[in-house]
Amino acid sequence: MKLLPRKTTFFDLFDRQTAHLASISEELRDLWRHFDRLPERQARIKDLEHQCDEITHLVATEMHGAFVTPLDKEDIASLASGLDDIADYIDDAAVRVILYQIPESRREALEMADLLVRSVQVLQTAVGGLRSNREREQILAACRDLHRLEKEADAVYRSALGDLFNTPGVDPIVVLKWKEIYEHLEMAVDQCEDVANVLEAIQLKYS
Repeated sequence: MKLLPRKTTFFDLFDRQTAHLASISEELRDLWRHFDRLPERQARIKDLEHQCDEITHLVATEMHGAFVTPLDKEDIASLASGLDDIADYIDDAAVRVILYQIPESRREALEMADLLVRSVQVLQTAVGGLRSNREREQILAACRDLHRLEKEADAVYRSALGDLFNTPGVDPIVVLKWKEIYEHLEMAVDQCEDVANVLEAIQLKYS
């Protein structure tokens, strides 16, 4: 069975979604890198997250109205939901910077945000490859890269938590605030890997 359909609506929407994810992840990295104009940066992230939501709704509308789809509907739904969750986790992390009145950036937060940007860039390439049944090896290679990046992010996450909990005299409230932020950054990268798992399953199904 071929992956390349006559109608490219779903692939167009997925490409738009990953383009938004690239922008929102870069916005989050810039927030940690510069740590200025925080309300403005958070508002841009929120706007991009809303745009991702709108695309997810469009995918659902198209899917329910289509008799024949280029991929199984369950795969389309899993991809759309997975991509949307990445945007949600990014937004959650940015919201907490303002909500918890975080006074400064931390190296580990920037490292995790950078790994997130790289993960989204790889994911963008992999999702773009769905348009053609000739891109199977490219997609699988991208998925392997995403698994590697997730392991790197997990290592940074564990190190960040270790430093956070073992700092002498640290305020427990500060620990709780940063623990939540680190968790959402790590979950965003984890979700990229989850989408990679969906992509790998699709390749196996259509190979």
